[in-house]
Amino acid sequence: MSLDDDALLECAGVAADQLTDVLGLVAGSDITELDVTLGSTRLSLRRAPSTAATRAAANSQTSKVSPELEPATLAIASPLVGIFRPSVSTGDHVDSGQQIGAIEALGMPTSVDAPRSGTVQELLVHDGSPVEYGEPLLILRRNLPAD
Repeated sequence: MSLDDDALLECAGVAADQLTDVLGLVAGSDITELDVTLGSTRLSLRRAPSTAATRAAANSQTSKVSPELEPATLAIASPLVGIFRPSVSTGDHVDSGQQIGAIEALGMPTSVDAPRSGTVQELLVHDGSPVEYGEPLLILRRNLPAD
């Protein structure tokens, strides 16, 4: 442990290698917000939802998972607390990256985009309804290739 590690541990209650491990785990995921409390140490990490969506899309493109192993449906969750304004309806086809709605928080809309293409199977939250962070907004069904 170096002098800087000792100072970080004493000041923040977390060692540099522990912080590096946590940041590495978060960087490889689609997590947009994380709050961790251990004893008297509180660690809060936040990044823009669009950054997480871009990173998740890049990870899914580089992964070697075949389409047959992907789940047939996907619940798209709210990236923040606010009022949901959908821009799609049940049965609509959406492309990867297409806006499916917006969350209004403090008068500012934040776009919610589809992480993959598919068909809107079910809207779980109606226009103008309040939503919590992580609350499922709609179910997106993956379009199966024609045989």
